[in-house]
Amino acid sequence: MTQEVDNQPMTDPTDTKSKLFEGYKSVGLVSTHVPHIVRYIDKLSQTRVITVSNNTFLVFNHKLKLIETCVAHASDINVLTSDSKYVYTAADNEIFGWKYGHKWKCRSFVGCLQTVEHVLPFGPHLIAIDAENTLRVWEIRTQEQTLTLPFNEESFRMTALIHPSTYINKILIGSAQGALQLWNLRTQTLIHTFKGWQSRVTQLSQAPAIDIVAIGLENGSIYIHNLRIDETLMKFRQEWGSVQCLSFRSDGQPFMVSASMSGHLAVWNLEHKRLESQMRHIHSGQVVGTTFIEREPLLVTNSTDNSLKIWCFDESDSTGRILYQREGHTKPPTRIRFHGFKGQYVLSAGLDSSLRAFSIFSERLNRNLGIASYNRKLSKKKGVRKDTHRMKPIVDFTAETTREKEWDGIAACHRRLNTVTTWSFDNCRMGKHKLLHQRFAGQYNVVALCVCLSSCGNFVTMGYNTGHVDRYNIQSGIHRATYGKRAHASAVRGVASDGLNQFVISGGNDSKLKFWRFNGKGLLGELTLDAPISQLVLHKESSLLAVSLDNFYVNIIDCEMRRPIRVLGPHGNRVTDMCFNNESRWLITSSMDSIIRVWDLPLGLLVDAFRVSTPCVSLSLSPTGEFLATAHSEEVGIYLWANISLYAPITLRPLPQDFEPVLLEMPVIRSDEEEEEEMIESNAVFDGTEDVEQMDTNEDVVYKSPEQLANDLITLSSLPDSKWKNLLCLDLIKKRNKPKEPVHKPENAPFFLPTVAGLEPKFAIEDKDDHKNKDKQIDSHIVDKLKPISMFGKLIITCHENESNYDPLLDLLKTMGPSAIDAEIRSLSTQLNGSPNLLIYFLDAMEATLKTNKDFELIQSYLGLFLKIHTEDIVTNEALKTRCEQLSQMTDELWDRLSKEFNKSLCNKSTNFFVYEIEKQLVRNQCFADFHLLYERRPVLLNEPFVHTPSGDHFAGGLELSAQCCGRGTHHLFDDIRYEYIREKVGVSELLLPLRAVNFGPIPHE
Repeated sequence: MTQEVDNQPMTDPTDTKSKLFEGYKSVGLVSTHVPHIVRYIDKLSQTRVITVSNNTFLVFNHKLKLIETCVAHASDINVLTSDSKYVYTAADNEIFGWKYGHKWKCRSFVGCLQTVEHVLPFGPHLIAIDAENTLRVWEIRTQEQTLTLPFNEESFRMTALIHPSTYINKILIGSAQGALQLWNLRTQTLIHTFKGWQSRVTQLSQAPAIDIVAIGLENGSIYIHNLRIDETLMKFRQEWGSVQCLSFRSDGQPFMVSASMSGHLAVWNLEHKRLESQMRHIHSGQVVGTTFIEREPLLVTNSTDNSLKIWCFDESDSTGRILYQREGHTKPPTRIRFHGFKGQYVLSAGLDSSLRAFSIFSERLNRNLGIASYNRKLSKKKGVRKDTHRMKPIVDFTAETTREKEWDGIAACHRRLNTVTTWSFDNCRMGKHKLLHQRFAGQYNVVALCVCLSSCGNFVTMGYNTGHVDRYNIQSGIHRATYGKRAHASAVRGVASDGLNQFVISGGNDSKLKFWRFNGKGLLGELTLDAPISQLVLHKESSLLAVSLDNFYVNIIDCEMRRPIRVLGPHGNRVTDMCFNNESRWLITSSMDSIIRVWDLPLGLLVDAFRVSTPCVSLSLSPTGEFLATAHSEEVGIYLWANISLYAPITLRPLPQDFEPVLLEMPVIRSDEEEEEEMIESNAVFDGTEDVEQMDTNEDVVYKSPEQLANDLITLSSLPDSKWKNLLCLDLIKKRNKPKEPVHKPENAPFFLPTVAGLEPKFAIEDKDDHKNKDKQIDSHIVDKLKPISMFGKLIITCHENESNYDPLLDLLKTMGPSAIDAEIRSLSTQLNGSPNLLIYFLDAMEATLKTNKDFELIQSYLGLFLKIHTEDIVTNEALKTRCEQLSQMTDELWDRLSKEFNKSLCNKSTNFFVYEIEKQLVRNQCFADFHLLYERRPVLLNEPFVHTPSGDHFAGGLELSAQCCGRGTHHLFDDIRYEYIREKVGVSELLLPLRAVNFGPIPHE
């Protein structure tokens, strides 16, 4: 029986954001119509390439690795430029200056009434031209507007702007009428007017030589002009229309490149004044930026086709080859699905007939599976733009990872084509099979509308607009089954197969939902729905099928029972896509009314909804449930939304009928990973001359943990173990590491040897070592008497006299190694100094540090070494002995406090189990009153160390009992526990656990 429930108001209608999803990041966005810029960091000797992506700009390194992004602007960026200190962006009528490349938006220049079209950094000033044809100048440091210079749009419409090299305070402005003007901004005077060539000036570029400027016109002409003498040196003309970009090589080669709107590039030889070579179809869209990297044969280009490329000009024919590239879809995607066991990639098919895989972790892992083509080899030869074998865009595809290493694991159907193509994700290319039944040979009115791949990865099922449903083996491309002579009377809009290959489901425009045996030998059943079917989505683990209808409703079908169980809707417009979560509790739908809805299937109600700026045409939820990926009309990127329910507790309630979804901002691009040179680059750009106070204070502040969280907490020093752990074992370590002495060669005996008088002649050999040892003993005795106090001892005395401030002493000990600490503590001996004062002062330092609860493990190690070295001095000196006893008492108190806290943590599980066993016994004996009393007294029992009875017997409470249990080394339980009840005068019975316990055993499995 179908359950259709209306939404009921059970939540606050004033919610201003989605409960489940928030924007995480976008992928697949590289470039727009705004030209890129190239910055060189001197101190790093590295190049940075910056491009614009909608309302943010992206910073790449010289290998086009995404390093950093900026904070999103309120609107799309239309101008991008930079100087040695700032990156400048213009959005609508406001200009922003970004410090450290992207870190802080520390400058804002306002005053333009219309959209900013051109921006030029000019020393300490910033020049801008807006749509009102007005030139404005700001002082960068103060952000004050210093000059406003309006121009007559009919006589001089400004279209290009440049500062000629070595021309102080002067700028050159190009116009739509073709004329050029040279202005002095300091004096605000027009110096010279160049007549031009009766065509719109589209590009101005400074040549490596001074006074020389390249001028690109709308009619395709390029003039190399000398400004000083107002003379044209050479003229070129490209055949592809308007000149969009100009750039000169600066590595000693006399070449210049020009770009056109058709994606071509021309290389001009300035020495021979001729066209050197052509690079056609380097981009599938208009080339908007070309820049040669300083002193290198590398050219950076970006285009409106959402791509950024670096070309290396090392070929003999003066053409470039691709060195690095970063690209995405050139046209909006039509279908997206997460791919992989954990959803590491998002498979995306676009209107550009390409199939791509975007990594959700790093842009460097993106894959391009290629462009659908009837003949891949001929397509490579003819190029992208001239490919006559390109197939229509993919409208639906299916993928499985089970056998993708052995054969193709992706099948796709195309717009207005009867052929189903296969793709290999592992090999990143289009497969060799193009699946088409013989009955459709030569019939161009047949279109494959839907496709499904079995869970085993062997079979692909497809439905056609003729009502036929066929199944193929994707490995061999052989036809295996046809479901009925004609499965539906009209077009098949969706097909699906279960996870065990038991049945196949097909839905058509005839409102019929049919269940077929997988082997194609019969019909299992069918359902007639209220409207034509538009899409099927099957959750294989739960056998729940979501069916979207043309009446804007979604039916949930139980495939085991073959009946509808929920009806969700209505939606505000046509449902474009659906997906289940991994638990099949939610169904997420998107529709053409730009709203993404989340339905709770057990309730059959809407629990969350949010609106986006453009309609979502496809969506997919990752297998882990972490991210929701969406693709939108007129957007070439893919947007990821984070699932908040995985990171915070969320209570979902049905939304009211009059709930109005809030419009969420689209996620922006995030950098892949942070590089270590980021701060170095910041220091390289910052020269200390700017006002730091004017920077934006909203930057992220790195949290630094305090030295001690609280005064009553015992804090460790965080020093490595090698600094203190081996202090008591230095003698053993030295003995173990002492090298064995090599065998010495015996000394040669002299020719004449002295003899000793006697009956037998003996040689008189003088022992030189005895004399040396005697001399050493005498010398050491004298040195010991005359030896002064060491620097360490002087520091102890200084700290003691300085109001007992021993922090410098502890800081010095932290910097020493174990051997140095051992030597300094030995130097405090009374035998060397003749007084026990240094030893007492050292103990005072240790006591003062223990009172602060800091450096706990260091003090324990120092005290252990002190007792080991100066045991004789402590025994023979009463003052030292008394001081050590006081310090021992303080140390014992600290250890007792730590031990009690450790026992609480270790014994919590055992205590809870004791109380649970007692409660179970009370219920078994039907002592319900005592059970409820025990439940109320549970906190007291768990924390009560001892309970005294009127007779004087004392019993262990929960804390003491578990401590006794854990005192045996690990968690144990009492097998024999005697229960006693003592009724007091007030009539309250307490459960007391006796201290007697026997027969320890392991913890049973809970």
